[in-house]
This record gives sequence, C-alpha cells and structure tokens, in this order.
Amino acid sequence: MGSAVANISLLKRFLSGIAVIIALTAVGSTILGMLLIAGLYALYISLIHHGLDPAVAALTASGIALAVVIALATVAIMRWYQLRDMPRLFEGMEAPIIGRVGRLADAFIAGLLAERPRRR
Repeated sequence: MGSAVANISLLKRFLSGIAVIIALTAVGSTILGMLLIAGLYALYISLIHHGLDPAVAALTASGIALAVVIALATVAIMRWYQLRDMPRLFEGMEAPIIGRVGRLADAFIAGLLAERPRRR
C-alpha cells in the first residue's frame, strides 16, 4: 500500500516533468526555427546587397537551409536508433533503490496493519 502511494506520486511528478520538457522543447523549437528563418533571410538580403543576382542568392540560402535540414535529420535518426536500443541496455540490471524502498514501505505497512497476537 505504501509503495502504491509513493509510486503514484512519483508517477505524477514524472509525468509533470515530461509535460514541462515537451512544452519547453516545443517553444524552444519554434523560437529556434524563427531565428533560423530570419538568419537565412538576412543572408539572402546581404547577398543581394553585396551584388549577387537574386536567383543565385536564393539558391545559396536554400542550399544552406537544406544542409541544416539534412544535418538535423541525421542527428534525429541517430538519436532514434539510440532510443530504440535503450530497453536492451536495462535488461538484467538490478532493481533501482526506489523498488527496494517501496518493498520496505510495503513490509512496514503490512506489519503495522497485521493483527497482533493476544497475550494470555
């Protein structure tokens, strides 16, 4: 019973932390994307300002954007393979200390709620 209560609160904290990480990642990615677009536009304007033809400037900025997309996709694919292989890393490992503490709490609650033998 004690481990169930501890696991529920631990699970709620874990899920809350995951939600915060997802929200921060979404906001950060949006801001980073806006900065990347602004940087590519600034590059395009700078190339035109320095005398390049607009078509060549657009091709240069597009090539750099494509290189960034390919680099990010490569990193994402590498991370995907690492995450996919992660469950195999934890096979055969000893239970974490939380599990042992939970079993200790269960034993304590079971002993506390157990009927005591009456003295004669």
